[in-house]
Amino acid sequence: MAVNWLPFLGYLSISFGPSVTTFALVAASEAQAVILWITSAFFWLLSLLLTSLLWLAVVPLKEYLIFSLVFSVIFQECFRVLFILLVKVANTALSRISRDTTDLFHGPRYSLIAGLGYGVMSSMFMYVNVLSEASGPGTIYSKGSPSMPIFLTGALLASAMTALHVCWGILASDAVHTRNYGLGAVVLISHLFASAMTIMNEYDISPIYSIFTTYLTLAAVGIFTFRHAKGNIRAFAKVL
Repeated sequence: MAVNWLPFLGYLSISFGPSVTTFALVAASEAQAVILWITSAFFWLLSLLLTSLLWLAVVPLKEYLIFSLVFSVIFQECFRVLFILLVKVANTALSRISRDTTDLFHGPRYSLIAGLGYGVMSSMFMYVNVLSEASGPGTIYSKGSPSMPIFLTGALLASAMTALHVCWGILASDAVHTRNYGLGAVVLISHLFASAMTIMNEYDISPIYSIFTTYLTLAAVGIFTFRHAKGNIRAFAKVL
C-alpha cells in the first residue's frame, strides 16, 4: 500500500509546527516550564473527561453537537481557572518553606506556556485521528468544497485553535489574579464563538468560512491580548 508521506508531513507541519517551535523557544530549556506545560495539558484532559461523563449521562441530548460543545468550552475554562488557582496556592505554600522558590505562574511567559499546553492537547484530540488517515493512498475532501482536502482544513483549524489557547491562557491568568470578571467573560465568549464556527464543517458549507472566521477571531483576540498585556516588540522578544 502506497504511503503519501509528503502530504502527511505537510499537514503535520501546519498543525503542530508553530506550537513545537514555540515550545522549543519558550519552554524546552527549563524543567519548571516543561512541568507547567504538561500539567496544563493534563487539566485539559480532566475537562474532556467531565464533558464525556456529562455526554454519557444526558442521553436525549447526545444527538445535539452544540450541547456538548457549549459544556466542553465551559468545562475547559473552569479547569483553566482551577489550574491557575492551584498553581497560585502551590506557590504560596512553597514560598513558606523555601526562600529560593520562584513563582511558577508569574508574568506572560508562564501564562503563555500554560496556554500552549492546553492548546496542544486540544488540537491533538481534535486532529490526530484525521491526520492519521492522511498518510494513506488517496485523499478525502470536505463536504462543502470538493477541491479542499479535509486534512488541510483540520490542520489550519488545529493551528489556529492552539494559538487561541495561548492568548486565552494569558488573558485568563490576568483575569484570575486581578479578579477581572469582564476579562474572563471575553475569554469564555470568544472561546464559544471560535468553537461554534467549527460546527459549520459538519454541514454542506465550504470550510473556507469556518477557517476565515477562526483566523479572524485569532487576529482579534491576539491583538487584544497583546494590547492588554501592554506588549511591544522589545517585550515580546524578551518573552521568547
